[in-house]
Order: sequence, then C-alpha cells, then structure tokens
Amino acid sequence: MKVLLGRLEQGAATPWSSFLPDHLRPKGVTAKVFEQAVPNDAKSKSSQECKAPKSEYTPLGLRVVGKVWEYSQDPIGCREVQYAIETADEKTVAQIATELRDHVWDATCCPHANHVLQKCIAALSPEDLQFVIDVLMKDRFAVQAARHKYGCRIVQRLIEHCSGEQVEGLLCAILAELPLVACHAYGNYVMQHILQHSPLQAEVCQRLEEHLNALSSDQYGAAVVSCAMTSAERSSRHSLARAILKEPTVLVRLACSRHGHAAAREVVEVLDDPDRIAALRILGTNQTRLLRSRYGRIVAGMS
Repeated sequence: MKVLLGRLEQGAATPWSSFLPDHLRPKGVTAKVFEQAVPNDAKSKSSQECKAPKSEYTPLGLRVVGKVWEYSQDPIGCREVQYAIETADEKTVAQIATELRDHVWDATCCPHANHVLQKCIAALSPEDLQFVIDVLMKDRFAVQAARHKYGCRIVQRLIEHCSGEQVEGLLCAILAELPLVACHAYGNYVMQHILQHSPLQAEVCQRLEEHLNALSSDQYGAAVVSCAMTSAERSSRHSLARAILKEPTVLVRLACSRHGHAAAREVVEVLDDPDRIAALRILGTNQTRLLRSRYGRIVAGMS
C-alpha cells in the first residue's frame, strides 16, 4: 500500500489511475467512470422499443381478455384483472365480464376471483348484471351465497348496485330462510346490508318480530336486531320495539349481549312514555343480572 501511494505521489500515470477517487488520483489525470456493460442486441432492442409507435402497445384490459378466468383464480392475476376493469373502457369491461358468465358460482366461492366479480358488479350497469342474479337464483344458491365467506360479498355488492326490483327475488329467497341467514357468521352481514340498502327494510323488520327469541339468543342474530333498531325507519323500529317489549326475556337477553345491547337501548328510546316506562321497569327488575354483564351495565344506567 505504501509503495502504491508513493507511486501516486510521484505522479506516475497508470492505466487504472484515471478510475481512482479524487483524493487518490494523480494530478493531471482525467477522471473516468466505469460504464455498465450492455449487450449490443439489448441496446438495439431497447432503442427499437423507444422508437415504437404508441399504437403497438396493448392496453392491460385487452391483454387479459381471453384469459380472464385463468387470471382471476390467481392471487396476482386477479389483481391485474381488477386493475384492467378499473382502467378499461365500457366495451372492454363487458368483454371481461362475458368470460365470467360460465364461472359465476365458482368465482363467488373463490378467494381470488370473488374480487374480480365484485369489480365487475361495481363497473357494469344493472342490466348487464342479470347473469349473476340468474345464477344465484338457481338451486338455493342465494342462501348458500349469503352464508358463504366470499359469496356474502357478492350478494352485498348486488344489493348496492342493482335496483330493488332486480334483486327482489334474490332477497325474498334469502328472507325465506331468515333465521338460518341472520344467525350466521357471514349471513348476518347480508341481512344488515338488506336493512341498510334495500327497500325491503319494513318486510325484514316484520320477519324479525317472528323470530325474536331465536335471534336474541345468538350473537349474530342479536347484531341483526340491533341493526334494524338503528337503521330502519321509525315506524318499523317502533313496531319492532313493541314486539320486543312483549317478551321481557328477549329485552333482558339483548341488554346483556355484546351485539344486542344497542337494540335494548333503542327500545327504551323509541317507545312512547307508557311503553317506555314498562321497558324501564323490566330492566329495573333484572338489574342484578344486568350489573353482572359488561354490556348490561351500559343499559342499566338508563333505568
């Protein structure tokens, strides 16, 4: 090292001295930098790509056409299809959706393809979504989809983006199995979505009145009752509150549950004075039980 530094101090110019850092390079030697070696064929290819007209570039939407179902089943490919739907024109989106027509149920149950189907539902017009509804209307698929981990999302998107008349048959099929759907880990979200976004809200509340005992005994069912008591129109809420008041056990059970105590509070607030006093009397009679419950204590504070 000392010999090297000595030669540099003497100004000895060597073939590699021009590549040294500034503080080591001899005076009078021009600095040089290493150039990255790039094959000639790569350079020519790169230059050709730069000179290529824009018309030769294929949009992502067109690149996935013909392979939509294949890509949709893949965790990475499904993201490409979703992005293509977001950025493509209406005609291309319609082409993408067409390739899913024969795979609606499989896409509904697929952990990856369900996201693609949701994007299609959000991007297409309600009239173009009828093929999805038609599939779910077959062989009790509506109830199965509502109770499915991924299928419940498809039903919710249809409720959001389709007209009430268009999904009426689908929702009626689900409401026919209300306790089965409402008391389910995924189905309860569909029921809450119907209460929040569907014109069948009043009918749902009426059906809830028929199954209060079963619903209040289940954590998911109690969540649906709470949603009805907080989201429905006042007339429906008042009717449901009076139905709950007729069954004191239901009121107390809701008051002590994590997902039902909000419904119990709403019952007290919605009812008129005579019924409200009766509800407070029921809660007061069961105050010992309420105070033993974390959520019951919240309701007990109202009495």
